[in-house]
Amino acid sequence: MLRGLFRLLLGARLPITKGTLEVRGIDRDLVIRRDEHGIPYVEAQTDADAFYGLGFCQGQDRAFHLELLLRLVHGTLSEVVGAEMIPVDRLSRRVGFTRIAREQLPLADERTRAQLEAFARGVNDGVRLGLPRKPHEHVLLGAEPTRFEPSDAIAVLQFFAFALCSNWDAELTRLRILHDDGPEALAALEWGDPSLVGDRVEVDLRTLRAAEAFAADAAAAIQVSGLAGASNNWALAPSRTSTGRPILANDPHLSPALPSHWYFAHVRTPAWAMTGACMPSQPVVSCGHNERVAWGITAGHVDNTDLYLERIGPDGASVLEDGRHVPCPVHEERIRVKRAPDVVERVLVTPRGPIVSPVLGGNDAALSLRGTWMARRAFTAYGVFRSKSADEARRLYASYPFLSESRVFADVDGHIAWQMIGDAPVRKKSNGTLPTPGWDTSFGWKEAPRPFDELPRRVDPPEGFVASANQAPGKSDVTTPGFLGADWLDGQRYARIAESLEARKDWDVASTLKLQVDRTTVLWRTLREPLLAALREHARADLADVVKLLEWWDGVMSAESSAASLYALLFAEMTVRATRAKAPRSWRVVLGEGFNVVLPHSHMAVRRQGHIARLLEEQPDGWFTRGWPSEIADALADVVDELSRRAGRSTGAWAWGKVRPLVLMHAVGAKPPLGRIFNRGPLAVGGDGSTIPQGSVDPADPYANPIGIPNMRAVIDVGNWEASRWVLAGGECGNPFSRHYDDLLPLWERGEGVSIAWSPESVHARARATLRLKSTRE
Repeated sequence: MLRGLFRLLLGARLPITKGTLEVRGIDRDLVIRRDEHGIPYVEAQTDADAFYGLGFCQGQDRAFHLELLLRLVHGTLSEVVGAEMIPVDRLSRRVGFTRIAREQLPLADERTRAQLEAFARGVNDGVRLGLPRKPHEHVLLGAEPTRFEPSDAIAVLQFFAFALCSNWDAELTRLRILHDDGPEALAALEWGDPSLVGDRVEVDLRTLRAAEAFAADAAAAIQVSGLAGASNNWALAPSRTSTGRPILANDPHLSPALPSHWYFAHVRTPAWAMTGACMPSQPVVSCGHNERVAWGITAGHVDNTDLYLERIGPDGASVLEDGRHVPCPVHEERIRVKRAPDVVERVLVTPRGPIVSPVLGGNDAALSLRGTWMARRAFTAYGVFRSKSADEARRLYASYPFLSESRVFADVDGHIAWQMIGDAPVRKKSNGTLPTPGWDTSFGWKEAPRPFDELPRRVDPPEGFVASANQAPGKSDVTTPGFLGADWLDGQRYARIAESLEARKDWDVASTLKLQVDRTTVLWRTLREPLLAALREHARADLADVVKLLEWWDGVMSAESSAASLYALLFAEMTVRATRAKAPRSWRVVLGEGFNVVLPHSHMAVRRQGHIARLLEEQPDGWFTRGWPSEIADALADVVDELSRRAGRSTGAWAWGKVRPLVLMHAVGAKPPLGRIFNRGPLAVGGDGSTIPQGSVDPADPYANPIGIPNMRAVIDVGNWEASRWVLAGGECGNPFSRHYDDLLPLWERGEGVSIAWSPESVHARARATLRLKSTRE
């Protein structure tokens, strides 16, 4: 009834997908066909028209998705939402995503600039001409569409680099532990190698308040974007497949959002074609293929971003550096606020990077931010769709001043490769695990990033596969000098992928799809005996049947499993207890409170799940007065009592997918009753942070929505392109009244996918709607 009333009041506002539209942004007429799932197939005669067409489709299908990204990077959300968005806008203006992008755009080669310009024209016309009326969300906010500029594609990448960078949030967490609970607590809770945190900084209250003010603003910004999660990808050599062709698999994990963070498209010109998944705002597929090469993406997590403690000069326009005050550029940013006065943000840019925190305490305590992605560097990766081999595609990323990524490649000649991409800094001193003093230039970075040929890579390895799952890079074909980071995600997902790939040589599309939804946790193999030993000896007598559930459990975090619920909730409870034992003042921050939406996967709560697993396995002295076994048994009793309160006493009602369901959230869906129109769920899903299809658990609130899920899955049969399978956790269109808003969701739940047509004949045969864009010139 609510959906019907909403549609009656505002109308369907569906994209125009049939007929002819006259546009002035193209050189020749072009055609956009759409298949039964609304996936667009752009047929153009020139490169510029092809990218215009891709932008036009994104503008039609994801107008509000793009609007949100644009206002996020421009710092203009307060203008349409109100004062609650000031922290988001303030963060964006301080970091300067659009400022950085405008400086980087002129460094692109002529062909890349033309690509970005044509795409921007297409986005604007897709919103303006490809829709009958403004999207529903624009009406709800009273907002006019923001014009998309060529540099905006880069600005969005800059935001992704900030949001998905390896460890600035971990730096802040360590800072808080040091201040509140001391270096002993930090050493005990350090989720990497404790010896890496050798540099100590003096943490006064002013510095801490500045850091946490920055963290709060960043949290608000990343919550709006919905960027949180992890990813998997792998490529199989012909020796590992039943067909003798490579297979490339990719399932990026981000927050549970609608519309999906990904958008499928096929683009063809007489000279080239590409198919795959774009991130809306980008004029190229991030996971996909052309006629010869396939490529896939995960977050790399190289530590490419550092925070610096700064002392602002008395004039407010300089910083202390090696005993003298150095003048700094100052930008004034005016933030318009709906129904409130404008806010003027004064941005100081130090030699390291912009001041991103408030200036506190005697006008001198502040934090600056430096990232490799802020540098003015040339880039060529937007042309990956033209590559003819896996090695050529890999080398296109040799200059990439954006986010750290772990890329896999495969080509029709049977070659496979993995490459860590994205500029990595060369630090003069320290290793970036804690903020360092900006006033001492013996810290900081060398001018040039680490050479591309020194970054980890694997090319045609003897084992016949390459894979990544955000883990620390292992062996590579070259010696990797220097330090790349301390805050990688745990290796359980990679371990499960690697052991599975090694176990057979007859992989095909169907078996690869099945592996992508394998919810086995390898942690149970080592935790089973120590946990059961503790429970058999110390658990309450009335919990005997509950203990038997765990004894019989196979370690699969399936949605139907009650034992999976017991394990996940017990693990979460022990995470809280262990953290409180060593950090009684800062434990909430360690588990993510206040930082939880700032990439919660980068905190010990999720990133270093293995750290807690090692503690549960080894049970070292000095943590609990009554010892680990009694603490574990007591934790299970609390878990069962809470489960019983929520779901009843019957263990049959404790299925993991029921007690911790998934809800796919739209940006406006948090406002009741709009969630009933824009959100989807609850859905029964399984998994946790250690399973291949991630379903990470927040230990502080283990019944809450999963932190990250595989929003998109792709399995690419290299050379037999139409045998590949693709799926989104949702659908192509961002309009809740389109049948393509969530028509792929049932396939996603079942671990299946759809074929995207490749040959012109198949494209024509699959077409269910055809829109012709006719060139007209005044």
